[in-house]
Amino acid sequence: MDDINVMLTLNLGTEEWIREDYTSTTGNGISFTIYTEEKMVNVKNLTGYTLKIKFIDQHDHMLYDEFDCDIVSAINGTGEFLPLIGELDINFIGEIEIELTGTNEILSARGTNGSGKIRVR
Repeated sequence: MDDINVMLTLNLGTEEWIREDYTSTTGNGISFTIYTEEKMVNVKNLTGYTLKIKFIDQHDHMLYDEFDCDIVSAINGTGEFLPLIGELDINFIGEIEIELTGTNEILSARGTNGSGKIRVR
């Protein structure tokens, strides 16, 4: 039924997210692209999936509850997380994981060679 063993590759659009730069009108969210393989050539079509973002510290502990993400372009494998004011209130350096839930499957996307690393301040 559920296939949690398929690992997709995550590439973040930024290495740093700064709370002071965020406004509800400009967005400035955490953007990302999901690929079907480690070389990051072929994007994952996100049609039919819902996305959740997880923030994981350097000790592999989840820092927050998971948050819902928006799909920006399903066929291009891109999404974005727009945090509400105060949601990301811990300064940290860590990794991001995106969980994709589709019909009868759960997939996971994490970075490779630093492509999923982020600093939040």
